[in-house]
Amino acid sequence: MIYKACLCLIAVISAASLGFGVTQAPAPAPKEPGEVILDRACTVCHTLREVTKFKGFYNRDQWADVVRTMRADGAQVKDDEVAALVDYLFKTYGKVEPPAIDGKKLLETSCTGCHDLDTATSPRLSRDEWQDLIARMISRGAQLEDAQIPTLVDYMSRNFGPK
Repeated sequence: MIYKACLCLIAVISAASLGFGVTQAPAPAPKEPGEVILDRACTVCHTLREVTKFKGFYNRDQWADVVRTMRADGAQVKDDEVAALVDYLFKTYGKVEPPAIDGKKLLETSCTGCHDLDTATSPRLSRDEWQDLIARMISRGAQLEDAQIPTLVDYMSRNFGPK
């Protein structure tokens, strides 16, 4: 009887240990090659904070310049590691450019709030005249960001310039 009781107890403990067994934490994801290079070559002189504080400031070419400068200052980054490091820095900390918008879309969204398309496109103006007209429209409330002005001026002068 004791034998059966012990067997039952062992069976219960075994089943419980399976249900409440120790679970292993998932293995961390392997690091990307660029992150490995960053950890090895950059954090020798800088804390990671020195890199992350520039998140969103540098585009790909600017990160490449930073890597080039750091290599010139002694960072131990091999020639064949540069691309992986720059790719990682840009992907992880790079400046995100707003999506490009074309001139036609700007015309449709910025000008047609007050004008129909025929009125907005009927003058045949030179590039300088379109620049002046667009500046006047902005002063009167046209919604256009500074960075979009050259795109709209180019589009208007190319498509609705003097014949």
